[in-house]
Amino acid sequence: MSTITTKDGIHDMWKQLIRDMQSMSWKATRVELAKSGDLGYITGTYEMSIKDETGKLINDKGKYLEVWKKQADGSWKCSADMFSSDLPATPPAPTEKK
Repeated sequence: MSTITTKDGIHDMWKQLIRDMQSMSWKATRVELAKSGDLGYITGTYEMSIKDETGKLINDKGKYLEVWKKQADGSWKCSADMFSSDLPATPPAPTEKK
């Protein structure tokens, strides 16, 4: 999947993911906080079951990374979030020869 960076794109991706997801679990494997106390990150692994576009159930597992920044009011906000599957990539559909 291509990188999604717009607010609408992120919203739409999560909306579809949550709609099609059957189960999900995750485990943090590393949590680090900067000495300054205003930046941190979490890495870990996930497992989920999700229906593909045909309704077939796919069991996926992979890894994730979240970067968190402390805000002026003391709250924390996730400033970057990514995950990637350990499953092999789906090959592109064959192109028609002319």
